[in-house]
Amino acid sequence: MRRKQVKTIAIYTLTIIISLLISYFGSLYYTSKMPAIENPQYDSSQFHNAKITSIISDKPYNDENDFGIVQEVIFKATISKGPYQHREITVRQQFTLQTLEELHPIKAGDSIILYRIDFGSNVEWVLVSYQRESPLWLLSGIFVVLIILFGRMKGFSSIISLGFTIFAIFFILIPAILSNVNIYALSLGIVLYVTLLTFILLSGISKKTIAATVGCFGGIAVAAMIAYLWMEIMKMSGVLSDEYIYLILLKDEIPIDLRGIMFIAVIIGALGAVMDVSMSIASALEEIMINSPTITPKEVVKSGLNIGRDIMGTMSNTLILAYIGSALPFILLLIIYARPATLLANSEYIASEIMQAVAGSLGILFAMPITALTTAALYKASFKKSDSLTKTPN
Repeated sequence: MRRKQVKTIAIYTLTIIISLLISYFGSLYYTSKMPAIENPQYDSSQFHNAKITSIISDKPYNDENDFGIVQEVIFKATISKGPYQHREITVRQQFTLQTLEELHPIKAGDSIILYRIDFGSNVEWVLVSYQRESPLWLLSGIFVVLIILFGRMKGFSSIISLGFTIFAIFFILIPAILSNVNIYALSLGIVLYVTLLTFILLSGISKKTIAATVGCFGGIAVAAMIAYLWMEIMKMSGVLSDEYIYLILLKDEIPIDLRGIMFIAVIIGALGAVMDVSMSIASALEEIMINSPTITPKEVVKSGLNIGRDIMGTMSNTLILAYIGSALPFILLLIIYARPATLLANSEYIASEIMQAVAGSLGILFAMPITALTTAALYKASFKKSDSLTKTPN
């Protein structure tokens, strides 16, 4: 028993070390290939945390020469940290309809972020956002504590794998997108890395882990092929909303593959659900075989498909409802402005959301039989051993 524990700890430690090396060198390599942005829109050193101390004036703005401004607020604020810490400043903030919805009303005691703009000898301070970092850290901390509290070691492993996954996306995949490399192959490589990392940390190196990994990657591969093929058939450009225009304008400085981003969105969006289905089926089948050693490979596959059918319905709903939720503001906008049904059905944005949901659901669908068949194949020797034991004469 002690030998098995030492082996488990060794595999766990080695997995983390390899993941650290992949994270470090992968991030270093792709970050170094990123093109430099010569004229950034904002100077990060000019953002300052502050707290509003008092509201001096808050009234509608009616100057006909300033189109779009509807409200003006004058307030005092104290800088919380940095080179201007403890300095009290007066801010004249003018709101358009959009910023009015985003930032108004403000009140004394609000923690905000100000941007400092230098106009020669004149300085202007602009309210750009509320401080949301502290509540986010608090919420994340509650999440981590509860995961570890309920999941114990497996919960801790889940947090570790989640940390490596987030790092891989933000510090390897995103720099790779900006570096204009083959992001199609790289994204599939990251999917395989994340899947192996998560499953090994949770279950070690075992037949269950191998079966779940094969099933997950097989399902993601199917989703990726469907996404790539349908992007070609539907002549998708990757321009889904007005925000994408800014990426097009940056093409001379940073050549970004918009279709590649859409492809990545499909497989990253489906990865969590497909991983869940694959591990659920592999784990359930392992338990069935432990408690029913005389079960045949055919019955194992059949049981896997039966389990998968129950999972599939809820998982497909999860994916489709998630995409509908993210697209809801756009859908409301189209309905409010009474776009023709034909135009709505042929909108690239709607087409992309449907494609992502369907491709992800098909990834789940194919992960089920792949996981079940792989599990049956990996335990083939166990079936033969069980058969020989049952046939041994007294």
